[in-house]
Order: sequence, then C-alpha cells, then structure tokens
Amino acid sequence: MHQQLPRLLIVDDDEQPPDPRRTSRYAAQLPRTALNKTHAAQDNGRDVTRHSACVPWIVLALAALVGCDSSSDALDGAIPDAGSDVLDSDVADSGSEVDDADLSDAGSDAMARILSVYYGLDELPRAANLLCASPVAGLDGVPVTFSVQLDGATIAPEDFAVETDTGERVTPDCATLAPATEPLELRTVLLAGTFGTPEAQPRAVEVVGVLQDLDGNEITDLQSEDVTPLEDGPGLVLAERYLPTNPGIDGECPAGTAQVVQLVWGGGVTGPDGAPLGEPQRLGVSVRLEDGNAVEPIALADDDPDNFVYACLVAASPAIEVTVLAGLFHDPGDDANPATSAPVVDRTR
Repeated sequence: MHQQLPRLLIVDDDEQPPDPRRTSRYAAQLPRTALNKTHAAQDNGRDVTRHSACVPWIVLALAALVGCDSSSDALDGAIPDAGSDVLDSDVADSGSEVDDADLSDAGSDAMARILSVYYGLDELPRAANLLCASPVAGLDGVPVTFSVQLDGATIAPEDFAVETDTGERVTPDCATLAPATEPLELRTVLLAGTFGTPEAQPRAVEVVGVLQDLDGNEITDLQSEDVTPLEDGPGLVLAERYLPTNPGIDGECPAGTAQVVQLVWGGGVTGPDGAPLGEPQRLGVSVRLEDGNAVEPIALADDDPDNFVYACLVAASPAIEVTVLAGLFHDPGDDANPATSAPVVDRTR
C-alpha cells in the first residue's frame, strides 16, 4: 500500500486543530503545511470550510496531494473562472478525461465539471486529523479537481458520494479544499474515507449535494467514472496563464518574469521521494508560445507542495500549451507522472 509520506507537516506550536464539535458551516482557519515557498530554478483563501477541513492527499503530511494559506483574506482578489477564454481542445494525456466542451463559461453551473478524480493514497497520515472534524488517519485520500473555483463554505462530506468496487455508495468522512486554499487554487477537494483497497479501487465520484463556485453559481449532479488508479502517477488536468503581478502570484516568480502558467495536477507533486522541485522538473517542462517557439520556465514556484505549481516564463508571447516529460513529478505515494500536456487557459483577459 502507498504509505510513504514525502514530507512532514509543519505546524506552529500555538496552532490547534479545529474543534470537532464545529460541524456546520463555520469558517475554519487552516494551518500552513509548508512555511517556505522556493523557486525551483534557484537556491533559492481565506479558506472557509464547513465541518471538514482535512489534509489533502497532497500536502499536509501527504505532502503532495493539495498548500495551505492561513490568511483569512486569501480569497481577496481571486480570479473567477467565468468569462475566461479557453482553447477548444481536451487536456491530453493528463491521467483524467476532460470532455471537449468549451470551458469559456466554466464559471456557470451548466459548464462546471469534474476534471480529475485521483486515488492518491490508501492510507492518510496522522497529520490529516488536524484538519478534519473526525479522525481520518489510515483512510483513503481522493482529491477531486473541478473546472471552477469553489466556495469552501458550501463544501461538506454529504455533498459527495464515492462508488466503491462493489458498487456501494459511500459518504466521505471528510471533504475539504485544504491545503490548496490560495487565491488562485480553490478547485481541488480532498475526500477522505473508506473507499477501497489497492486490489479493489473506487469506481466513481458524484456530487450529490449543492456546491457553489466563487460567483455563487450552484453546482450539483456532477459525476466522474474516470478515476486515476492508486498505482498511477499524476497528470496535468489544467494550465492557466496569469500576469506575474496577479494577486496570489505577485512575488512568487523571479525578477524578469513576463507571464506565469499555473500547472494544475491531478494530485500533489514533489520530486522523487518527496524532494523539492528542482532542475530536473524545470527542464522537463516545455511551454509552446503563440509565436511558435517553445521555451522552458526560468523557475518553478509555489512549491508547497500541493497540486498547483507556477511555471515562470520570461517570454512575452502568450503561452498556449504545456508539455511535461514523464518520470519527473511524483505523488505522495512516490508514483511518477506519465508524459502529459494541457492547453493553456488565458486568465489575463
């Protein structure tokens, strides 16, 4: 079973886990899982949850399932997905299927969709208990990534159903945006519960309650049967282009950065054995530009680690596609990514 934990959870001594009695729509302040963000090319949310702020498959002690931002106004300046232009093509080789409908209206209920369901770990670490109202250590961790950013106050375990290998529908013990709660994240929900085993893995995830995106649009009746199995590594499910001065990015990339492409993975990513992202990962990322050139980022930033990574580019021509070589980005179980690519959604307009 995948029980390896790439990194340890870092929590301030004076931070306490949420009171398990707070099981309704109260805001929960989330501890950061990593205190330092580094640029991979150098040596160098307010998150509101209901009763379910839990550690994603990615970061917390999984350190790779999704970074926490403890700022209560982390959502200020977040860029909604509505009205953004998107290329009319699917995410290729991402490890999860995205239908070919245009995502330009992804902020609306009619267009919201599940981009990825990732069976990331079959045994969550003890640190996951810090962010869940009930104990979840030892349970399965399944990150679910959406095409829109979500309002964490509308997320609860009973909003989801996971279909097991036997066809049973299971309500998760925990559902949370943590730790991917920074302003430009907020689209990956970690589900924790008893969903299966390496030999009998979950089949599907369904939204059975009513969620809301950041614009207040209701999201319900979504289902995905495309579950990335436990033994597979993470793939790209989305790539988004921002200016380096965009709220949530400002200061993350080195001087001289002209644009930033946010890479969204199916699961949290690190280097091998939980190592920080470094030169092998940077050099394995190729970004195709509108002018026909292909460039490598000068740095990878926001290395929390969760499933969101910034690729910092000096080229001014707009990025239109990202391709990543296989075997470089590892999930919490140390499974490496396949060769993967994604079209770039332009969020600068």
